[in-house]
Parts: sequence; C-alpha cells; structure tokens
Amino acid sequence: MNSRQILIASAMASAVAVCAPAQAVTSFTGQGSSTIVNGSGAFYDTLIPKGDFTDTIDFNVPTDGSADVGVLYFKVKDGLSNLQASFNGAAINLVNVGGNLFSGGVTRSVLKGTQTITLNGTSAGNGAYSGNVTFSSAVPELATWLMMIAGIGFTGLAMRRRKTAYSVNYAF
Repeated sequence: MNSRQILIASAMASAVAVCAPAQAVTSFTGQGSSTIVNGSGAFYDTLIPKGDFTDTIDFNVPTDGSADVGVLYFKVKDGLSNLQASFNGAAINLVNVGGNLFSGGVTRSVLKGTQTITLNGTSAGNGAYSGNVTFSSAVPELATWLMMIAGIGFTGLAMRRRKTAYSVNYAF
C-alpha cells in the first residue's frame, strides 16, 4: 500500500469518525426549557408564576460516564425561596455565594440511559433559575480511537521511510 492510498484511507476513516451522533431526546416538565444534547447542555426557567412549583428535566446519556450538574439562582424579593434541586435523587446543596446569589453542584457516575434533574420551591411571582449539565464518557469515542490509531500509523510510516546515511571513518 503506497502512501497515497494510506492518506485516502485515513481521510475516509476520519470523515466517518467525525460525523455527529444522533441527538438524544430531552423532556422538560414545567414551564422552562432545556437544550441538553447527548448529556451536555443547559436548562432554565424564568418568570415562574407565584406559588409552589416543580420542574423535572429528563435527558439521556449515550454511554456510561460521569455528569456534573450545576444550578444557579438569585433570591430576591419577587424571586425564588426554598429552592431544592436533585440529580438522580442526590440532593444538590445550594449555598449563598455572595449577596442574593445561590449556587450549587454535584458530580455523579451515571449509566447509559435516562437521567433526571428535579427542582422545586416557591416563587413570589417572578422567580428564575438556570443550570448546566456536562457529561463525560467513560469510554473514548470512536473518533478518538481512530485518530490515535492513525497517529500511530503515520508515526510508524514516517520512521520507516526515513533514510539515515551512516558514514564510518577509521583513524589509522
């Protein structure tokens, strides 16, 4: 196999590896919105009506791995009070980080499939919160493996093609 054939084969393999995977379905029960794709993204709810509320966000992760979930809200006169958040049943501890700003996060190992974030509290009529999710796969993706294998192959090819001229001189 010549170097041109190797280059064409690696380009085709890279094109296949870089294709985006199918987007996972996310559901939001409540009035907010979320843009969580393959386990990573954001969620929020604004202008929450007066009274008690519960928002549930269900999203899928493509493989086993870990997920970081963060939540942020301001506790103001017309905002939220007693906000409680959880990720797959594990409480997210929301602490005052200065002024009226509350923040919290949790990192958990997750299995492939549906994950759930639940937020509930009381709104004074103008409450809002936001949050984010970052998913890390436990197993490298196909593109990572293909790039590593191609890199090792090209390194071997470069070493094999290198011509080193040796000159031996004897002193008499």
